[in-house]
Amino acid sequence: MAATIRINEDIKQQLKLKSAQTGISQLDLANKYILKGLKEDNFPNKKVMSLDQIEKFLENDKPEGDDVLDELDGIVHSDIPTNAVDLKKSSYK
Repeated sequence: MAATIRINEDIKQQLKLKSAQTGISQLDLANKYILKGLKEDNFPNKKVMSLDQIEKFLENDKPEGDDVLDELDGIVHSDIPTNAVDLKKSSYK
């Protein structure tokens, strides 16, 4: 789906310069930056992790809980309240 978006002239010039420096088209750069902004907007103060990164964290998880579970808390949205530490503890029973 194509769309027309009006952007500030200063931003347009910065995008043009970055395109010339990197060899990446302005369209590709604009899409990349917009997507990155949307991800950051959805997860402020949270790292957006790949499934592989999440699996690596969980492999090293401790039954008593740790900072990794706190980082993962809130990444998956659900209407059902959960406690990641209690869920992990119950998986060891």
